[in-house]
Amino acid sequence: MTTHFGENREVEQNPTEWWQAVKKIAQTWWNDLSIDPKQVSMISFSGQMEDVIPVSKNNQKHRAILYSDTRAKGEAVFLHEKFPELTKKTGNSIKPSSPIAKLLWLEKYKKNLYEDTLCFLFNAKDFIIYQLTNKFVTDPIAGATTGMMNLLERQWVWDLLEKIGIDLDKLPNLCQPEEIVGYVSAHASAETGFSESTPVLCGSGDAGASTIGAGAVKEGDSYFYIGTTGWVAVVKEQEDLESSMNGVFHLAHLPQKSTITIAPLLNVGNVHHWAVETFIGSAESDASFVAYEELINDASPGSNGVLFLPYLNGERNPISDSEARGAFWGIGPNTKKSDFTRAVIEGICFSLKQLIELLDIDESKSITLIGGGAKSASWCQILADCIGVPVRVPAESEFMPAIGAASSGFIRLGWVKDYQEFSDRFITTNDAKVYRPDDENYNLYQIMYQQYVKLYPSLTEIYR
Repeated sequence: MTTHFGENREVEQNPTEWWQAVKKIAQTWWNDLSIDPKQVSMISFSGQMEDVIPVSKNNQKHRAILYSDTRAKGEAVFLHEKFPELTKKTGNSIKPSSPIAKLLWLEKYKKNLYEDTLCFLFNAKDFIIYQLTNKFVTDPIAGATTGMMNLLERQWVWDLLEKIGIDLDKLPNLCQPEEIVGYVSAHASAETGFSESTPVLCGSGDAGASTIGAGAVKEGDSYFYIGTTGWVAVVKEQEDLESSMNGVFHLAHLPQKSTITIAPLLNVGNVHHWAVETFIGSAESDASFVAYEELINDASPGSNGVLFLPYLNGERNPISDSEARGAFWGIGPNTKKSDFTRAVIEGICFSLKQLIELLDIDESKSITLIGGGAKSASWCQILADCIGVPVRVPAESEFMPAIGAASSGFIRLGWVKDYQEFSDRFITTNDAKVYRPDDENYNLYQIMYQQYVKLYPSLTEIYR
């Protein structure tokens, strides 16, 4: 997948490459795994949120503006100042990454593209649904990230959007994740091999699927997600929208009348990947990650006094600063290569610890960890030692979001009655490894954490 980066924090991808990837995966099912398309009862999805994906009236191939694109800084400031009621309705602060800010930017600076757009979609899976069914839809989980949806009512804030000047005809329909939104068209069937008229569900944004995949369904359930980026999340049944914190998302959850409070991080697995590439020389093979793991284990807890601030890509939480940068501190004559490698992981874990405090998560019980980062045993143990709480890692943790994405299909097909039953039967019963904190390491990390939290405020004087 090719990602295009611009000089003004533009981050874009061509959504037709997503469609090509889906077709390639489907052909693998039919040809390599000998799956009969008639065995597919229903198609459900998950995908990345906060995108702005223009679907052209005239078959133009416009790029999608991704969630990490922050070009719309001025538009975010305008909306924050002129329409403060947006935050009260949506439960989320308007940021440069918010789709509503990106829409205003497009209308101002890319007028022809804006006018040519038949509908704007906000989730990668919404584009695939459109390719399969010719329907324009999105789900409330993704809708909650747009800055345009009333979180409690799960509807677009039509009156405010009209005042702001958003073209209401260019918005997709909001549908529940378990709702059938269309059927595989004859054209899509010919391209993908899926049987014509196979039902297609709306599905959910990645945070919703990941939350179900982590078994977080009821009030107080929490988890970590460690992927390229990551987050800490807790489920709430009642959300006080007046107390919306900057940089923290309040999202609709798949079970209606419940919400997910999420504190996202920009610097997680991508920083791990950078470190493997930097200190090993390549991050293109499993062997490189194994070699990095060995270096981590060669260093003592605390990395010989070296601290690492992981803000390689700016950051969203617990500080919101697109100009922030990473740093090593505490380097001395006895610092070794392995100290740097371990300090990177400790720095990411300290960042996650800050989010636990930010969300006031109950630390009296274990916290589930899902995502690709959970494959690193040393990372899981360091995290447990940093936060002083057992970390539960389900078997095949990196696939749990995909299992969560399937939950809507199980409900629609009547295989389970609700998301709690799905979790009880298919998530919490799975084998899991529990990493328990070492008291001595926890005490050391508590001291280092107090130093860590001083790094960013001290370094801001350098680049401001």
